[in-house]
This record gives sequence, structure tokens and C-alpha cells, in this order.
Amino acid sequence: MFGAVKDRVVGQAMRLMSDPRVSRMMGDQRVMNVAMKAVGVGGSIKAELDRATRFAAGVLGFATQEEVSALRSTIQALEDNLAILESRATAAPGPSSPTHGANPAA
Repeated sequence: MFGAVKDRVVGQAMRLMSDPRVSRMMGDQRVMNVAMKAVGVGGSIKAELDRATRFAAGVLGFATQEEVSALRSTIQALEDNLAILESRATAAPGPSSPTHGANPAA
């Protein structure tokens, strides 16, 4: 379903771009300036929405996507360190008694 819609939109865009009137209009500097401003406004709106979302998440006590990503990275690093330490512990010979380092004669 999505592929068919995408193919139709791409086909319409290709036909539109091949129209000489559209090519002439896209060559007009005023049109390009307006298009660039529209793209800039879209970016600033997205940035403002992101800022508002982070604020709302903080107020409500929710974790943001960045915080969850940082936590996942930290957990992965800790799991990797734990695996290394466990492999070292099983590879290194050591006493089996829990009084390691204590004097058994005392």
C-alpha cells in the first residue's frame, strides 16, 4: 500500500519537474528565497517543539529520548565491564574459601 502511494507521488513529482513552467519558476531567485525561508521556519518550529517536549517531560518526570539513550549506553558499558570481570574471575585460580587473605591458624 505504502509503496504504491510512494510510486504515485514520485511519478507526479517527476512529471511536474519536467514541466518547463515549473523549471522557469524554480529558476526565479524570489521563489528560491521563499522556499529557503520556509525550510528554515520548519526547522525552527521543530527545534521549538523539541524544547517544549523536553520541558514537559521534565515537569511530568518522564525520561527524554536523549536520557533513555544515555542510560542504555551506560547499561551496555556496565554489562561489558561485568562480562570482562566475570571472565577474569573464572580464568584466574583463587582460593575457594571465603577467608581469602585471612590467617587460618589464628
